[in-house]
Amino acid sequence: MHKPILNQTPRTPVQVLRDVTFGLLIRELKTRFGSYRLGYAWALLDPLLMISAFSLIFGMRSQSGFGGVPVQVFITAGYLPFMFFNKVVSQLKSAVNANMGLFCYRQVTPFATFIARFMLEVMVGMMVGIILVLGLLWFGFDAIPADPLQVILGYLLLMVFSFSLGIVFCVIGKLFQEANKFLDLLMMPLMFISCVMYPLAAIPVQYQHWFLWNPLVHALELIRSGWIAGYSSPSVSWAYFASITLLLLTFAMSCYRLNHRRLIAS
Repeated sequence: MHKPILNQTPRTPVQVLRDVTFGLLIRELKTRFGSYRLGYAWALLDPLLMISAFSLIFGMRSQSGFGGVPVQVFITAGYLPFMFFNKVVSQLKSAVNANMGLFCYRQVTPFATFIARFMLEVMVGMMVGIILVLGLLWFGFDAIPADPLQVILGYLLLMVFSFSLGIVFCVIGKLFQEANKFLDLLMMPLMFISCVMYPLAAIPVQYQHWFLWNPLVHALELIRSGWIAGYSSPSVSWAYFASITLLLLTFAMSCYRLNHRRLIAS
């Protein structure tokens, strides 16, 4: 009687997604950072240079920062979450095009590429955030979040929001090629209308309601409120940001479900 050498038990869809995602994650690690001479260090140098530049510019204007908060801490608390949002949306938007050659394998799906790139950005973002906070502590700044739970909750909602928007942008970009140029140009002005480098209170009261339509303003101000002791932004709302995130996630999953075959076929 012959015994089978290989295990013939079929894998569940969740197991297939897990294995494919892990393989794609390793591939992303090698292809994304392997082409640079500095390798993985570039993931840290990019935000470090930006935060240093903005800290120098705003530090020359005011030595006390915003409301007594050191400008380095204020900029870090606002730029880190926006950088994470920008990276996730950009990487997910191009996930299908970058992995088009792999879709000839039945197990590889566009959703697996979304998950792999999202996981990579989460890991890189956590490492960069920890290193920058430790660096600020080394230089004598009080960079420990005053309310860690609020910061974590804000980041979790921002993760879901970024993941959903990245999928929507990917679907739109594949269905309408001309939209890619517009989506690429959207991120730069978005940084200036999302209160990344200044508090919401710095905007005249009669114009604040226009900024409050932007969910990123709520995300960044809520994260700052949990990060910086004594910082408050009463105009922002957890309910608004959570509701927009849930609606966007539902819309993103619907867009993917209706167009996932078109993403591969295109």
